[in-house]
Amino acid sequence: MTKYKIKLNGLKDGSYKKSFVIGDKFFEAFPTTEIKCVDIEAKTTLDIEKKKIKLLIDINGIVKNIPCDLCTDKINIPISHKTNFIIKKSEKSDFFDDNIIYINDNDKEIDLNKILHEMIVLAFPKKRQHKLNSVNGGECDKEMINLIDKFSTVESPKMDPRWEALKSIKIK
Repeated sequence: MTKYKIKLNGLKDGSYKKSFVIGDKFFEAFPTTEIKCVDIEAKTTLDIEKKKIKLLIDINGIVKNIPCDLCTDKINIPISHKTNFIIKKSEKSDFFDDNIIYINDNDKEIDLNKILHEMIVLAFPKKRQHKLNSVNGGECDKEMINLIDKFSTVESPKMDPRWEALKSIKIK
């Protein structure tokens, strides 16, 4: 995955923009994630001013074929995330911490693979379901919801008998 890199050598003060298209093949290198099918664009802006380097990464797109948490029907989830980074020179390279990317003095490019992966995973919502009252037919599968309701058992919580005795005490 060498195409998710930004070259640093020979750049003068100014602003440099670059876009990356992230597809399904990107996530083959990250087998532990449930995200497999995507259509995402990452736009980067590299600002250099008096040896200070700032990087803005803006991702927008869709994660496809994720099961709905309620009905298990496959849905597409839009994601969007923007993060600013500061690039600092250090002896350790290929390392980032919060919003600081450390590079070696000899590095001629920044590899964005791990950073883009982390941004996409963090932008991915924990709760994934169809939109409620959707007009476009994007509602949960009614048959599945009916089956879930039919076989779900809701038990009322049993009160500890020790607490029952406290109910009879009245405060004056």
